[in-house]
Amino acid sequence: MPRILVVCFTLAAVVTSLVKCQTTLPPYSNARPVLLLTGDSLTEQGTYPSSQGWVALLQARYTHSSDVITRGLSGFNTKWFLKHVIPVLEHEINARAYTPPSLITVWLGTNDAALANGSNAASHVPIDEYKNNLIKIVDRFRNAVPDAEILLITPPHINDGARIEFAANRTDAKRGLVDRSNAAVGYYSRACVEVANSLQVPALDLYTYFNAMSETTRNSMLVDGIHLNAMGNKAVDQQLRNKLNTEFPALINALDKRQIPAVSKYQAEDPWKADNTSTS
Repeated sequence: MPRILVVCFTLAAVVTSLVKCQTTLPPYSNARPVLLLTGDSLTEQGTYPSSQGWVALLQARYTHSSDVITRGLSGFNTKWFLKHVIPVLEHEINARAYTPPSLITVWLGTNDAALANGSNAASHVPIDEYKNNLIKIVDRFRNAVPDAEILLITPPHINDGARIEFAANRTDAKRGLVDRSNAAVGYYSRACVEVANSLQVPALDLYTYFNAMSETTRNSMLVDGIHLNAMGNKAVDQQLRNKLNTEFPALINALDKRQIPAVSKYQAEDPWKADNTSTS
């Protein structure tokens, strides 16, 4: 009996302590907005500091106000993403592995647009199936996080010359087979925008943005004809910032507010003084 009393007393003390902590938390300690960025290698490589990735730039900008969760998976198309990634993300969200996202970006299509007769045909997804997959992905996210804002991002441009050169330099049986083309990606970009319009979610049309530039300028923003270099990442970052400001002003307002005030506030309000011996 004494042991039981001790355990009960200890548990009561712990609970009391936790309640006390919760009731004394400062008002700025509310949950930080979570940004869930999903997609293929364009999202995965967006985390790379070496190329000033767009994800890294976003994270640095809002490091004091949000948590950025990245689920970019190189090589994935909408079919594989829907089958193998969405269930994992649903589990994470339902298990509260992180605060329910305030924003979810979906950037898929570059691999779906792989040419059906090209060197990467295994990744090809017919355009109607691509559209249906996008619809299902958005629906699954909406069901998992009803209050989240969702942004679809179109595949960007392709440097045809770079992909032709890559195909010519192959040393295997696929030598000479081109994997992607700027024209083919354009169909998927337009399909992405159509899906966004039908679902009444915003779309960031990077394909149109890049293709409005001269061929020399837009291709100078790619490393290998597909992936972004530092210049390309900065361009995507700027376009994303503009889109978020336009479409989600309430979210931007939340992101612009630091969770914890800058130290200058406390330097002014609570500075060290020579006659102050308190360290708490």
